[in-house]
Amino acid sequence: MVRTVSIWRWQLVFTASIVAIVVMITAFKPQTFANPLVVAGFGLVILTTVATLAVPWHRLPRTAATAVPLLDALAVGLTTNAPDIRLGFLWVFPVVWLATYFTLPWVLGGIAFISATLVAFADHSGAPADILLRLLTLVITLGFLGVTIRIGSQRSRAARRLLQRRSEQVNRAAERAEANQRRVVQIVDALRVALVVVSTSGRVLQMNDAYRALYGRDRFGAALPSASVEYDARRGTALPPSRTSLARAASGEQLQAERVWLFDGRGQWRALEVSTQSMASAGEGEDITLVVIDDVTALLEADEERRAFNAVVSHELRNPLTAIIGHVDLLREREDLPGRVPAQLDIIAHAGERMQDLVASILQQTSRTAQEPFAPVDLREVVDEAAASYAPVFSGNRQELVIAGATSLVISGDPFRLRQVLDNLLSNAAKYTPAGGRIDVAIDTAATGQAEVSIIDDGFGMTPEELSRVFEPYFRAERAVRAGISGTGLGMGIVREIVAAHEGSIDVSSERGIGTRVILRFPPRSPEEVQA
Repeated sequence: MVRTVSIWRWQLVFTASIVAIVVMITAFKPQTFANPLVVAGFGLVILTTVATLAVPWHRLPRTAATAVPLLDALAVGLTTNAPDIRLGFLWVFPVVWLATYFTLPWVLGGIAFISATLVAFADHSGAPADILLRLLTLVITLGFLGVTIRIGSQRSRAARRLLQRRSEQVNRAAERAEANQRRVVQIVDALRVALVVVSTSGRVLQMNDAYRALYGRDRFGAALPSASVEYDARRGTALPPSRTSLARAASGEQLQAERVWLFDGRGQWRALEVSTQSMASAGEGEDITLVVIDDVTALLEADEERRAFNAVVSHELRNPLTAIIGHVDLLREREDLPGRVPAQLDIIAHAGERMQDLVASILQQTSRTAQEPFAPVDLREVVDEAAASYAPVFSGNRQELVIAGATSLVISGDPFRLRQVLDNLLSNAAKYTPAGGRIDVAIDTAATGQAEVSIIDDGFGMTPEELSRVFEPYFRAERAVRAGISGTGLGMGIVREIVAAHEGSIDVSSERGIGTRVILRFPPRSPEEVQA
């Protein structure tokens, strides 16, 4: 089809030129049409054009198309019979056509055919020397033109073929590179070690599936609603954004198997070992760092189980050993023991004592530390840390978070569990407050001396019936379910349990379409605790 369109294009361009010339002859020298050869030439062009459009060129051999420029050359030769109009320059069209698409013999044959038509049909008035000069000039000119175009066409085709081959090579190389990249990504994603590449600007360039699952990221790297939070210790203090593993790696810190505790989106603790490795520059003056995060939770749990098992076994061994040694001591006090029995009892006693020493050593190694009591906790710091963690959520929802009140308010408690309370309440406020809404957090001391934290939003609010069920497990408001707001309905129950464990109270009030107010109250610290 491409060859057919090319033939049509060349012939239509030539025909358009002939039509323009016919119009000019009609306007300025109509008597030219009295010459039958001229009329025959113009008519032959029209017939050739019609035939060109009608012939199915894709079914014919490639050389069949040479008939068209040769017929055009014959038509131009017929028009040269007009003595006053020099139309021989139109032979340029068939010569260029032959030189562009066919070999040099075809070009020379076309020029020979044009010379024959010139001899047969051109006006021969004038001296023989002048006629011969015109003929030779035309042949030489057309020959030079045809050869030049043919050479240029060959070079153009050679360059096009070369470019095509190089394009194919580049495409194959790109396909191989893409396939290799896919294989590398598959291999990296199959690793259980979490890998993430971060630039000095804090931009995450690449991550594997293990990192996405561990930190709650989607396929594009965005944080999911239940994103994980890093802590400095198990049940410790949440790390500020500037001290997270990625932030430290982006700032150029070199980490080597550094322990970080992660509280993931499923509510489970993860013990991580974080290491960093500098990599090549990412361009634009940025350095990049590979962060390797190994989840060692299973190893720690296995070690803890081993310690517990050893402690149980050791404890169970100690009781019978005590009985054995005790009875041996009683036997050794008797004076009626025969023969070698006292020596044998001494051996038993020494062996039992060595066994007791071994059991005591195992117990000392495997003993667990008692659960730490409540420690002083600044509620303002807990509120500020939770607010910093949820700042991107409020910003994305175009919500305004205002924290007011005491700059420091210390109680006795568990900072991790109190952070859970604030996280749940701020998360609810963000989810159930429309875009552009406002959330107010106030920290103050009540008239009763209790520490008080209030979280007030101007969100959807709840009906009295919904408010009465707010602490029920898995309960969710009907409007939240219809709106597709994510949640499990467990958060408020967890909040109440934690507050109760701190001997505090929680009061929730809400009005549909107005908003919700949650007030937390905790017992004050005693003067002895304050002095301590």
